[in-house]
Amino acid sequence: FPVLLGSCRVFLIVLAMSVFGVMVYQVKAQGERLTEQIAILAAHNTQKASYDRLEQITNDSQADRAEIKSYFLQKESDSIDFLNHVESLALTGGVALETDSLKDITEKGGAKWIQATFSFSGNRENVENFIRILETLPYVARVTNIEMGAQSTVLWNAVVVMQVQVLSYDTK
Repeated sequence: FPVLLGSCRVFLIVLAMSVFGVMVYQVKAQGERLTEQIAILAAHNTQKASYDRLEQITNDSQADRAEIKSYFLQKESDSIDFLNHVESLALTGGVALETDSLKDITEKGGAKWIQATFSFSGNRENVENFIRILETLPYVARVTNIEMGAQSTVLWNAVVVMQVQVLSYDTK
């Protein structure tokens, strides 16, 4: 009986150690799984924070983007509105204006511009002031040529070539 009791103890000790070993293995495996899940959750939280920041920037910059967008012609057909605006400024500025030409230009980089050539006349001060107005129009624009001269002692004329950028997005 004592031998049987001794083998039973050994069996119980081996069984207890085996159960303890399995438990240690399971705890270790669950710990590794938990570590992986924590890493995945941290990556997800980082992505969510980045998304939230981008969304906040988008919302905060909406007015700025709308203002910047207003400095461009949205499409080539908006050149009519641009010309009407220039004509109304000419009337206010006291010069007689004619639009001599209007054409599309595409640069090597893909930027699109509308090139307009204006002829106008009036007294010297009004002609000079109108040139300044054209140079400072609230558009992405550039004056590429100015020719100014006197027709008489009172009447001056000018020819101005300017380009206004058309807003275009890369669709690639």
